[in-house]
Amino acid sequence: MAEIKVLEEKFGEKPISELVYEDANARVIRFYLKGGQEIKPHTSPSSVFITVLKGRLIFISEKEEAEVSQGSTVFYKPEELHGFRALEDSVVEATITPNPALRRI
Repeated sequence: MAEIKVLEEKFGEKPISELVYEDANARVIRFYLKGGQEIKPHTSPSSVFITVLKGRLIFISEKEEAEVSQGSTVFYKPEELHGFRALEDSVVEATITPNPALRRI
């Protein structure tokens, strides 16, 4: 049967991350950020697709910063620098594929 993961709001003193789903192909993580909190720029060996479920954020890449809001999706290629800063209380969902934790060498 399909799994249902209801959107909750789990804000804290630091950004909160929650593993929503994981299999051999992908990892899905939700991030809960209060306004002003950020996920510092970093890279991943996988493609990363980030969807804003609630709020407004500044997304950071190697070349630019862009403001995005609820309903927007940002796509990053493998090894591309990425991060984001919440302009208000926000929830984002990252789909990372292939799953870097289970990636075969």
